[in-house]
Amino acid sequence: MRLSLLSLILAFDLANAQTESTAGVDRDYTIVAHGVLMSLAFLIFFPFGALTVRVLSFKHMIWIHAGIQILALAIVTTGVGLGIWIATTKHRQLDKAHPIIGLVVFALLFFQPVSGLVYHLINRKPSPGSVAFVRESHKWLGRVLLVLGAINGGLGLQLSANTRKGEIAYGVVAGVVFVVYGAVDVVMIMKEKRRTRDGESGGEKVASSRDSPVGRGNEDGEARMVKV
Repeated sequence: MRLSLLSLILAFDLANAQTESTAGVDRDYTIVAHGVLMSLAFLIFFPFGALTVRVLSFKHMIWIHAGIQILALAIVTTGVGLGIWIATTKHRQLDKAHPIIGLVVFALLFFQPVSGLVYHLINRKPSPGSVAFVRESHKWLGRVLLVLGAINGGLGLQLSANTRKGEIAYGVVAGVVFVVYGAVDVVMIMKEKRRTRDGESGGEKVASSRDSPVGRGNEDGEARMVKV
C-alpha cells in the first residue's frame, strides 16, 4: 500500500512537470523535493508508524514504532530545512500561512518522542493516573499533528500554484490514508473499551462471589487451613 500511494504521488508530479515543461514553465524541483518529502512523512510514515503500535502486538514492538516515527521526523526535518531555504532565498514567503503552520507543527513534533519515552518509563511504575495522561496526550497530539500536516500540504500546493491534477492526486492520497487510519483507530478504540468493560465486569463478579455466603465460607475454610 505504501508503494502504491508513493507511486501515485510521483506519477502525478512527473505528469505535472512534463505538462509545465511543455508549456514553457520553469519547474522548480526544490519545491517538488520539499513536497515529496513532506508527503512521504505525513501521508506514509507517520500514519503507518502510528498504526503499527495499535494493531501489532509483540515483544519490542514499541521500538519498531519509535524507529519509524524517528525516520519520519528526520524526513520532515530535511523537508523543513529545504522549505526554509526556499522561503528565504527564492520566494520570500515565510509570512504565509503554509510556512507558519509548518513551523508550528514541526516544533510540536518534537514533543512526541519525548512524551513517548516518558510514557515508556512511567508505564513500569504503579501510577495509573500519570500513565493515562501521558498516553492520551501522546495519542491526541499525534492525531492533531497528522491532520494539520495533511491540511498544510494542501496549502503548500496552493502556495506553489500547483496544477489541478497535482491537487487532486494529493487529495486522493490523503483521503485514502486518513479513511484507513481513522477506521483502524476507531476499531482499536472500541476493542480497548470492550476489554475495559470485560475487565471491570470480571472484577465485579470476583467481588460479588467473595461477598456471597459460599464465598465467605471458602475464605473462612482457607483461613482455618492456614491456622492449622
